[in-house]
Amino acid sequence: MNQSALELWTQFKQDQGISHDHYDVWAFGNSPQMADELLALVIQGKKTGTSSLKLLYELEPEGEQMPEIGHYSVLLDGNDQAQAIICTRVVDVLPFSQITEVHGYLEGEGERNLSYWRKVHRPFFEQELNERNLPLSEDLLIVYELFEVVYKR
Repeated sequence: MNQSALELWTQFKQDQGISHDHYDVWAFGNSPQMADELLALVIQGKKTGTSSLKLLYELEPEGEQMPEIGHYSVLLDGNDQAQAIICTRVVDVLPFSQITEVHGYLEGEGERNLSYWRKVHRPFFEQELNERNLPLSEDLLIVYELFEVVYKR
């Protein structure tokens, strides 16, 4: 268990009167630098959405769980230190081809549009799929999560 995540969650629980310990702990991206960059966008309020490959949840049934509305996540920075807690507000599952300008905007990255979303997510998803010898297609399902920051350090 990540000690900084446990401490932040405990503070949040006490402040909000929450009695459960149902939350995930994770960082954005696949590198410390990416984790820091995307977390900064979340803290600034620019990033309120994130996307992932549905197939990866299915391939690793004992790994990370699909996001659910009302679920909390403690976000880590690139040094594995807890910095914020988010709550999932909306979960959409749609084909890669149906990601919209709105989705691109809510991701908060770069130019905040669909073109930029595709430019950065296509290679990111391709890398994840290549590790499993799977191709990326326009029909591949994307899990799009809209979240709200509910607590930050």
